[in-house]
Amino acid sequence: MKISSKKRAKDVSLSRRDFLKGTAALPLLTLAATGSASAAESKLTAAISKKAAKILIVGAGSGGMDAAARLRRAAPNAKITIVAPNDVHLYQSGQVFVAAGIYTQADNRRNTTDLLPDGVRWLQDSVTRFDPENNRVETSKNGTIGYDLLVVATGVRHDFSWAEGVSRETIGKGAVASVYLNDVAKGEAQGGEQTRQWFDSIATAAQNGETQLLFALPEGDIQAENAGLDVLLLGLDVLRGKGPGVGPNVADKLRITLVAGNERLIASKTFDTAVRKVLAKVKNLTVLTQTTLQSIDPEKKTAQLSSGGTTKSLSWDFLHIVPKIRPADAVASSPLALSEGVRKGFVDVDPVTLQHKRYKNVFALGDVAALSAKSGAATRDMAIVIQDNVANALEGRPLDTRYTGYTAAPLRTRFGREMLIEYDRKGPNPTFPLDPTVPRWIWWELDVHLLRWAYFDLMMRGLM
Repeated sequence: MKISSKKRAKDVSLSRRDFLKGTAALPLLTLAATGSASAAESKLTAAISKKAAKILIVGAGSGGMDAAARLRRAAPNAKITIVAPNDVHLYQSGQVFVAAGIYTQADNRRNTTDLLPDGVRWLQDSVTRFDPENNRVETSKNGTIGYDLLVVATGVRHDFSWAEGVSRETIGKGAVASVYLNDVAKGEAQGGEQTRQWFDSIATAAQNGETQLLFALPEGDIQAENAGLDVLLLGLDVLRGKGPGVGPNVADKLRITLVAGNERLIASKTFDTAVRKVLAKVKNLTVLTQTTLQSIDPEKKTAQLSSGGTTKSLSWDFLHIVPKIRPADAVASSPLALSEGVRKGFVDVDPVTLQHKRYKNVFALGDVAALSAKSGAATRDMAIVIQDNVANALEGRPLDTRYTGYTAAPLRTRFGREMLIEYDRKGPNPTFPLDPTVPRWIWWELDVHLLRWAYFDLMMRGLM
């Protein structure tokens, strides 16, 4: 059960010694902490359907795999098939820790076959066309596949070209980096390692004089809204000579500009205020919100910024860019997609039940859904809702399990400190009885040492 009393939070304190004494109990603590944020309000029923239905899941990322494990239990007689191209599954949240020198790339990879639930068929293929009018999809290799019920969990693709002069091909070359650089379909991720190399290049350059850093966040929904800020804050600690692979302290030589297209750095007003207080303590940092990075000149290392109808030029030596997110072409061009608005092209689902607004035998979860929450924690909660509501839909029962809009964005404010940002449509929704706006060592320890294990061994098994 979630506990959100701020008054109680002020009365709770933990010491590192207490934490270390209780290390053996941390797996249990993690299980309690990662219990459904939906469960408190969503009438979680663990519904069961005995129908021998054909359930098709498109996508084998966090949403598709979690949904498959849960539906295997919720619909034990169903024939469940996953269509997805990736033979390697990536723990995308771990890329920040690769950049920080804490994880290696191998730590964040698992074979898809190792995560596949028993009794679930996997077709290593891609869907090229959705045909919900006829309850079928077209694939690249396996032709037409029919279904009784469809779950769309394709995730999103990263668009780095939202600023003129930037493309996927330019990331990781010279002075431009992005921790987001990956290819989910191929099971490859280069962003963490390349960002670490980017830090090393900055440290070398800053020893020779003042160095300008530019961090750019796009307008609109952002996948893992914390990650770009993680790179800024953890990167500063790396450049202070802290963390693994200690280098020189060049922080005083840095001049940093953060450009964000949205009004808020974190969608929640409460947490946006808290994050700004953290950033206000960073020397030589300028934060520009509601400002768009229109273009860059990679040769001259200049950027054109736009805000309120005015444009100005900014020089930079190193750039970190967060991509915009786009649905797969097959999704965006399908009848399943929202036809207009800021989330045009994403799957048009009811924000509470996750059922498609027009096709009642279609559900979607994760980043591809036309919802604001784009995080692993949000996907986990959506999978719980899918588990119940798909079973209920198969049996013709009311869809009683509700997604509350819960999401989480653990912000790593420095080595050894983390702010556990959790909120839903109503506002902050912390799991633990601690003030969630305060960065703490315990969240860092849980994140570094337990959450990756929990992701692969619990969430991908539909157990948390």
